[in-house]
Amino acid sequence: MFLAGSEFDQLGPDARAALQAAAIRRRYGHNAFIYIQEEEAEHLYVVRSGHVRLSYLMEDGSAVLYAILPAGESFGELGIFDGGVHCDMATAIGDTVVAAIPIGGFHHLAARHGEIGRALSRVVARRYRSYIDLTRILSLRSLPARLAQSLLRLADGLGTTAEHGGRRVPCVGSVVTQTDLGLMARGARGNVNRALKMWERAGWIALRDRSIILLDRPRLEALAIEDEDA
Repeated sequence: MFLAGSEFDQLGPDARAALQAAAIRRRYGHNAFIYIQEEEAEHLYVVRSGHVRLSYLMEDGSAVLYAILPAGESFGELGIFDGGVHCDMATAIGDTVVAAIPIGGFHHLAARHGEIGRALSRVVARRYRSYIDLTRILSLRSLPARLAQSLLRLADGLGTTAEHGGRRVPCVGSVVTQTDLGLMARGARGNVNRALKMWERAGWIALRDRSIILLDRPRLEALAIEDEDA
């Protein structure tokens, strides 16, 4: 149920089995809300199949996308951690199945298995670092720098690869749209498309079957350094 190597996957067999037994299976259609921002947190969620988009609304009403989660990743942890409300919103991408663990059952199991609470703390710390990283990306002045960092962030989070030129390289699949990239990088879809086409001509990426294959990671990483030095 949990992504290999993730905090909850590293639990002992008894604790992991207890969480799995407490989970309720739920199915969502494309773009359906799993929870909305400021809604009371009642469950910890784990993606079973499909993908989940995590974003939040700014005070001006604009949305910022900060993660797309693959199967096995948990979400909704912050509200469970402090017993408050969700600080973001979660929507399904495509036909998505999630496991929902009720907050009361989760805390009951955490009291029985101390490692569950410790795992939750590590997940929350990872999410916090992710928010700090996103803040750094959004502070970059140019769209190419923000877009490059967003692509690398998505490729690392999804963990997907593709074969190109006889080697396996990171890939952002068709589950991520150019609209998604614009929401993450703070750019219009048309400008995102133009940047991707330019990078394709330069040989930094390849565009294939609505996927973005990252061919020159060092060059994409360098855009952020150049932006900060400008």
